[in-house]
Parts: sequence; structure tokens; C-alpha cells
Amino acid sequence: MSVKIIIGYLRLFNRVLQQEHIDLSKVVAPELWQTFQACLANPDEQDFDVERYALLLQAAQPYFSRPIALILAEHANLQDFGLMGYLASTSLDLQQALQLLQRYYSLIFKQTNLEQLNVQQFSDHIQIVWSASYPDYRGMYELNLALIFKIAQSIVQDALIPPQVIQFGYTPHMALYHFERFYGCSIQVQAGHYAIHFSNQVLKAKSIAADQQLNQVLSSQAQQSMNSITSVEMQQQQFKQKIQSYIEQGLLQQEEVLQRYVAKRLHCSERTLQRQLKAYQLNFQDILDQYRLEQSKLYLQQGKSFSEIAERLNYADQSAFGRAFKRWTGITPKQFLKSL
Repeated sequence: MSVKIIIGYLRLFNRVLQQEHIDLSKVVAPELWQTFQACLANPDEQDFDVERYALLLQAAQPYFSRPIALILAEHANLQDFGLMGYLASTSLDLQQALQLLQRYYSLIFKQTNLEQLNVQQFSDHIQIVWSASYPDYRGMYELNLALIFKIAQSIVQDALIPPQVIQFGYTPHMALYHFERFYGCSIQVQAGHYAIHFSNQVLKAKSIAADQQLNQVLSSQAQQSMNSITSVEMQQQQFKQKIQSYIEQGLLQQEEVLQRYVAKRLHCSERTLQRQLKAYQLNFQDILDQYRLEQSKLYLQQGKSFSEIAERLNYADQSAFGRAFKRWTGITPKQFLKSL
């Protein structure tokens, strides 16, 4: 199941394209562009997932000399965040806004958010952090981090004190100084997590449109929206993530028949596992291929050899791995490395 994003992301991207007179219709795949236009025209009838949005970000980047994530954040307004934008702006202070952001962050997505956001408070600082498990989502991680910073800037009455530090889970494709200039602080790269650290003193920064009565009404609407996410979708995502975790364990233990291993960990037969997958409209091979693709890209970026990757992902040899990688991406591992 793909993660769907709200229409505000699409409108923001489209607005920047129009202001910069950029035409991507001849650059991206026709199906992708048609879906993008259909979602803009009929947001209640069409959905757009994170994978496609990440492809649009990649396609637009060559037209800018700075990271596209920062360009979009600079053009964003509170309306682009939907209900979350109004919740943040009517909060009493930044602390309440961050608490609401943590509670309702998944409303930015139409289905269960893959990367859960957490707000953690310490004696001298507060940090907003979430894991970074998908290299292909790098542009989305950078964008969401920049948008959170933009929300904080937009809602406070006085100038926002710069963060103490920004942490990236993956090295960005463009120079770090672009991000340091945008955030006004140093950037650290630490695999696995994206985070933004604020001094505790910024928590009391007052909102420009504080209205507790309206905020409570909006919070009720947000909770209703959270409850409206069907339990089937949430269960499907949770089941898929459980399968992926057991696949990871099986690969680490060099299990020959992964499906049998996963079924054993779930305390059921392979036939029962197949029935459960079918009930959730999932396919074991698709889940395995997706995991292998994500891990292979990560291993390639880490400089691991083709033979080592083949062994880690349980392929007979590096040729088998190479054929699978080309089937997934349309290019060979060597071509992928060259593109980096």
C-alpha cells in the first residue's frame, strides 16, 4: 500500500512550477504527469502517493540551483498543510503547536504514515525526530523537515530563534551550505534519523493567531479525521511492516525459503500466510522485491560490493542480483552508482 499525500503538497509544487515557468510534461513519464494533473483537478476523487511525488521532486531539481525542498518551503503557506496548518496557527505557543503536530502528523498523509514523527523534550532542548528507512524518500524527508521549520516560523509573533542543529538521515544530493543558510544552524548527517533541535526557550514563543476555542474545535475535527482512517488500511500497513521485519531477519540468518521462515515466525502455515496476504491484497514476492530494492540501493550507496550485496539479499550470485536490480529499476547497479 502506498502512502498518499494531501492536495496541499501538489498545489504547492504546481504553484512553484507556474511561478518559475517550468514545464515538466515532457520530462516525466506521461502516466505520472497525467495522474498529477488529474489529482489537481479532482482531489476528492484522485490520490497521489509519496513515491510519485518524490519522482516529481527529482525531475524538477535540475531547474534550480538550490535544493528543491527549500524552494518549496519558502513558497509554502499554512493553507498548504490543510487542517494541520490551522491547528498550528491557532495554538497558544510553539510548544502546543508541536504537541499537536506529533498527535496529528499522519493527517498530512491520507493513510498510515510510514515514518512516525516524535517530539522529545529534554532539560535544555526539544527535538522533532523521525526515522529514515527509505533512501528513495530522501527528497520528501528534506521537504518535510523544511516545512516543519516553515510552520514554526510562520506561526510565532517574533523572529524564531534558529534551531541548535539539524540532523539528516541521508547525505543530501546538494551542498550542505544551502541547508545551513536556510536553517541558520549547522547540519549533521547521521544515518537513520532526521531531526530538528530547538532550545527550550523557543517553546513559549506566542502564536500570531492564538485562539483556544477554535483550536479545540479544529482538534476535534482532526481526531474525527484520524478515526475515519479505516482499520483495514492501518491493519494492512502494519501487517506489511511485520512481514518486512521478518524478511529482514530471515535474510540476516541466510534462510533459504523466506516465505516458510516468515510463516514460522507468524506461527502459521505457508498456506495460511498466503490467505492472510490475499485478504490484505498483498503479495509476498512484491513485499520481498520492495525490501530488496530499498536495501540494495542503500548498500550500493554505502560502497558494498555486488557480491556482498548478493549474499546479504540471498541471491545465488552477483549476476542474479544484477538482473533483479535491472528488472526493478530499468538500469544496472553500475549505472545506478554512476548516476549518484
